[in-house]
Amino acid sequence: MRPRRPVWTSVGWALHGLLRFVLIVALLPYAWSKVFLVQMGLVDYSDALYTVGEKSPMGLLWTFMAYSPAVQVLSGLAELAVALLLVFRRTAWLGGLLGTVALGVVFLLNLTYDVPVRGLALALTVGLLLVAVPELPRVGRFVAGRATGGHRAAPALLPWPRVRAVTRWLVPVLGLLLVLAPGAGFPLVAGLPQQSSSALPGVYRVVADPSAPAPTLAADRRWQEVAFGQWVGAGGRSGLTIRLANGDLVEGRYRPVRDGVVAVEVYPVLAGDRSLIREVQRGFELTWTARPDGTVAVRGDGQDLVLEPDPELRYLLDRGFSWSPGIPINR
Repeated sequence: MRPRRPVWTSVGWALHGLLRFVLIVALLPYAWSKVFLVQMGLVDYSDALYTVGEKSPMGLLWTFMAYSPAVQVLSGLAELAVALLLVFRRTAWLGGLLGTVALGVVFLLNLTYDVPVRGLALALTVGLLLVAVPELPRVGRFVAGRATGGHRAAPALLPWPRVRAVTRWLVPVLGLLLVLAPGAGFPLVAGLPQQSSSALPGVYRVVADPSAPAPTLAADRRWQEVAFGQWVGAGGRSGLTIRLANGDLVEGRYRPVRDGVVAVEVYPVLAGDRSLIREVQRGFELTWTARPDGTVAVRGDGQDLVLEPDPELRYLLDRGFSWSPGIPINR
């Protein structure tokens, strides 16, 4: 007869399984939101007017990730692979090792870029390391070129053989459904990034404005640069930023309401700490007309402007990717 395992061994493996379940549930929202480009989003024309000094550390990290969809998706797939490996006890140790590295990097980034969830990232890193701990001696023997020993059978947590015959397959199947099902529902809930079909999106500088300047530059609130985003988000809205003559930056969003007319909502002038949830300061409509010379006439809310596309302000977004060798461009 096979020697009976101590009770604490069975309890330990039961807690090990519970820890894996908790880690899977915690990883999935972050994994799928990166895969579908929701967590960091995509760099938009409306991001073109921010200067580096106006970014928060977290905003700088988010922009870095948003600029490369491939990096964002691959990061999500790595977290998703960790969750899948955690489903099965035989591969959980590998998921724990890979997850320790992946979430360790996330924790380091959260710590150094002032992302508030750094405590959660640390907890996930430690939890993934604990998942790998039972197999670390065997991994060490493998690395040293020594025999690792045969496969160790999982302890019987349930005393009924017929019930175990069902749970042996039912639990992994439910685990796979838990990991993969959100991938089918996520696009329906969060939606996929859609690019605007309008000709308005772009980054512009004001080249004509009949309004008189203010007596002092600090009081001059005329529009100097305007950026209309090209990525459509919730409610059909896209990002909008306006740089005023006095240097202030106004953030907002816009949506088409009919041909040549957009509804605009703006937030207070960017200053100090900015929370993720903000109240709209005011709304108005703008009428726009594309001219044959490439400029855009904009009217509404006291504005009567002519806008000209500025390729320098959108240089980063138009740069693109190429395999061809060339001189380094570091500007």
